[in-house]
Amino acid sequence: MIQIIKHVIVVVGRTGVGVSSLVNLLAGFPVSQYSPDAKRRTRWGQGHPNISIRERYVTVYDIPGFGGDITDNTLINYVQSLHAHRGVDLVLYCIRPMRDTLMPQTFKRLRQELSGVPFVAVVTQLEYYGETMEQWWSTPSEDGKSTNETMLKELGMTFQDHVCVTTLPDRDIANNETLRKRRDVSDEDVEDLVYRYCQEGTKVQGAGGVCWRLTAGLKVRAAICAY
Repeated sequence: MIQIIKHVIVVVGRTGVGVSSLVNLLAGFPVSQYSPDAKRRTRWGQGHPNISIRERYVTVYDIPGFGGDITDNTLINYVQSLHAHRGVDLVLYCIRPMRDTLMPQTFKRLRQELSGVPFVAVVTQLEYYGETMEQWWSTPSEDGKSTNETMLKELGMTFQDHVCVTTLPDRDIANNETLRKRRDVSDEDVEDLVYRYCQEGTKVQGAGGVCWRLTAGLKVRAAICAY
């Protein structure tokens, strides 16, 4: 039997920025728990295989939030192990439109550990922002001295790409046509981005075999991980 090697996408960010909600948007239906009050929800790393992006299957890892119950060092070591053994093809780094969600030092360490892997900024919770969600990227930042894009660069947070979205679930957009359209645009933009970075023949190769797995006990232990 031929084994299909799927691209690996890692979704990360500070706790409460909407990592799990973005995973659900990618999947097209709820596969990861989320909390409407932005409390710490994802308690261990979850791999979601066979997520279809325009007839191309990927595996998406929902990583517990930085600054939460699991130390940032443990989370970074976990992602590094995923990269070594499975090959991470794309990192979606979630932020909210507030400076205190950025965690630039954690970002830079993760970037260093995953040298060569594309990082994309996903700005969430923009359902009520401006005429378009994309405007946030070029709008003056909180200090009013530079655009949000420039502010991120000045903090050492450089990205290959970005997307500005809302990840509201169906129940929150059911009776609001404007929000529904914004969520539809977000869905399409995120799919475009993933499809662009996960082309056939571009899979980063990992060593396979043993890699680290985060367990519900909030510890890291060895486990056999298959594609």
